[in-house]
Amino acid sequence: MKPWTPHGYQMEAIRFLLSNSNAGLWFSPGCGKTSCVLAAFLVLLQKGMTKRMLVVAPPRVATVVWPDEKNKWADFAGLRMVVLHGNPDQRDRLMSVEADIYVCSPETFKDLVSRGLLANLGADIVVFDESSDYRNHMSGRFKMAKMVLNTFKRRITLTGTPAPNGYLNLWAQSYLMDMGGALERYVTHYRNKYFVDLGYKYPDWHLKENHAALIDERLKPLVLREDAVDHLDMPALIENIVPVALPPAARAKYDKMEKDYVVMLDSGDEAAALSAAALGTKLRQISSGFIYKYDKVAEFIHDAKLIALTKLLEGLNGQPVLIFYEFVEDKHRLSGMLGNAVSLSDLTPVAMKAVIDRFNAGQIQHLLAHPASAGWGLNLQGSAQHVVWYGPTWNLEHKQQATARVWRQGNPHDRVFVHTLVVENSLESKVAEVLAKKDATQASLLAAMKRAPAPDCAAA
Repeated sequence: MKPWTPHGYQMEAIRFLLSNSNAGLWFSPGCGKTSCVLAAFLVLLQKGMTKRMLVVAPPRVATVVWPDEKNKWADFAGLRMVVLHGNPDQRDRLMSVEADIYVCSPETFKDLVSRGLLANLGADIVVFDESSDYRNHMSGRFKMAKMVLNTFKRRITLTGTPAPNGYLNLWAQSYLMDMGGALERYVTHYRNKYFVDLGYKYPDWHLKENHAALIDERLKPLVLREDAVDHLDMPALIENIVPVALPPAARAKYDKMEKDYVVMLDSGDEAAALSAAALGTKLRQISSGFIYKYDKVAEFIHDAKLIALTKLLEGLNGQPVLIFYEFVEDKHRLSGMLGNAVSLSDLTPVAMKAVIDRFNAGQIQHLLAHPASAGWGLNLQGSAQHVVWYGPTWNLEHKQQATARVWRQGNPHDRVFVHTLVVENSLESKVAEVLAKKDATQASLLAAMKRAPAPDCAAA
């Protein structure tokens, strides 16, 4: 183990956490927010200002990232950490192990709260890692967290993507910190104060003119924002849209489905969408080259995307590429085209580590991943310069977190390319446009949260 030498902005983060009992570190991936929390907790522990800390994090982040970060640095060697995982009986036994820090997944947290076992941990600090997972105030995980927030003396949130769908996402995350102090005690008050409902049959909340700045002003005392590009040796990020034209027969099926919600397939079967949401999914399936009929049986439509991907990969001359897909059928087709390429989503933790090590060493050319399961806690920047999205995603958080597996400090290249295959004149084109607007909104929020560094906090 080696000593932890924090950057200046990390020292500022530690001071911020020590000075604020309700605090959020909105750090972009790679900025080391986990170490900052450990360092601040260590100071509080040594001063007798805390007893224990509970960290609630996505499963891989809980079981891998937090233990690895603690064990990486000599400064934290004395901290006792227990990860509460396994079945309920295993977790209950682990709770009896004396520790300074307990780490668990959101599902385990809900289980502890629902069974009245949370108090047994004796934690007076709670950390919600990836707080954007709680952005929906109607979700079970937020409601469960809300019930017990007042049992903690300090509440910390961590995220790099606080508003992937806009400012409505912020109320629940802010509540996790100060229980309504900054952005109203009730979500209805928050919406009525800062938004206007333009919906007809269903709510459609839009920010009132100039009210984003008012929300920014209310949130800023709670939040410290740091961006990797401001402090770390980051490669340039270059976005590349790869246009794909549908073959005439596929275009006819696409247009028919879009118009009538049903299409006759070459096999003689029909594929139908039963709602507007289902229609969107069917149209994106056709864009990918197939459509699910019944019982998840897929029927081939075209291979235009596979051809476009083949041409793209040929131009990369064998360089390692991380490829993100959405549908299981995409994974099957991609794996077949690329010679049984491995998908991280299918691997056990032990097997995943071995594959990641080989990919980072440049020994695996093509690695497949689903953004929902491979968007957090993975470092894939060892040799890869290229990320491919087989189709655009609606989810800005997935896009940014997944891309950040490669675009991060330590990448040996001076540029990282993100290639997205987009079918022309399709829903995919609209998805790409919507994603760009979401990105601009969140970027504006994050820029507003930045602070001028203290005089002694220049980046080390």
